[in-house]
Amino acid sequence: MKPASTYREPAKDIYANRERWAGAGDGKTVVVTGANSGLGFFASLALAQAGAKVILACRNQSRAEQAMAQISARVPEADLALMQFDSSSTSSAVGLAAELRSQPLHALIANAGMIRTPQTRQPGLLGCEQVMSTNFIGHARLVGELAERFASPMRFIGLGSLSTRLLATDHENLDLAEDYHPYRAYVQSKAAVQAFTLALDHRLRQLELPARSLAIHPGYALSGLTPQVPQINEPDYSKRLIGQLQASFAQGKHEGAVALVEAALAPELESAPRGSYLGPRYLSKGPITLARPVKATRGKALQSKVWELFVKANEGVDPFAL
Repeated sequence: MKPASTYREPAKDIYANRERWAGAGDGKTVVVTGANSGLGFFASLALAQAGAKVILACRNQSRAEQAMAQISARVPEADLALMQFDSSSTSSAVGLAAELRSQPLHALIANAGMIRTPQTRQPGLLGCEQVMSTNFIGHARLVGELAERFASPMRFIGLGSLSTRLLATDHENLDLAEDYHPYRAYVQSKAAVQAFTLALDHRLRQLELPARSLAIHPGYALSGLTPQVPQINEPDYSKRLIGQLQASFAQGKHEGAVALVEAALAPELESAPRGSYLGPRYLSKGPITLARPVKATRGKALQSKVWELFVKANEGVDPFAL
């Protein structure tokens, strides 16, 4: 086993190089929210190739069925299941958790979210706007509902974003009641996910629980640099062109998905430092390595505010109270 301090993933292409993950998923059950497209689909494909049972937790059942068909076509022996999950709904989180209680659970990848954000502020959960609700609050309730599972060595994987380095997050205005902007809404929602995931890992250590909470970011991943998959990824000429123009600092969705799969399966991460954060070595692309998140998501101010939202999402109960 490689020391955690030198941890890296040598192969990016989940199609051309599967040796590292071969058999790593045997006997494991991994839930991927938003698994019907983008990073979620390609992570699910790689996890199935690694031998894991993959539960695709998706809002749109027909699109999820298409994704399952495409994975099965590439991995005939894949063990797949479909469950309903709308990450903008706490009641949907409660329903998914109820289904998962009858399943073994080794990793939960909180991938579902909103990328194309509304131009004007749309009301969401707990007084927040729609983007924060979809990208963070629904998953926060799901984690709370599954808190008892963290007494086992499972992994929660929260998707942060490279965008948190590009725009500051205002921990006093997470609901964006003022100064709403679609890009700010996206960045702050991802900063919330990132801060919560890091805070949860430290709380698990305080409680002496064996589970891990791992924050990751997938780099800058574009559909135009991603292999074509019918009904899943079919970029037109313009997207392909844009992808090629940015290829020096961008990568495909299948390459961005490597961070998700590594976080779920890499044995080295059992001994990685608490509050670990994974991302591409060259920031926007490249082999996956232990990285350093932006200061705000490591700081007490944002983590405290996000933890307050987590408790509110769970009806005022802290499932990981000290």
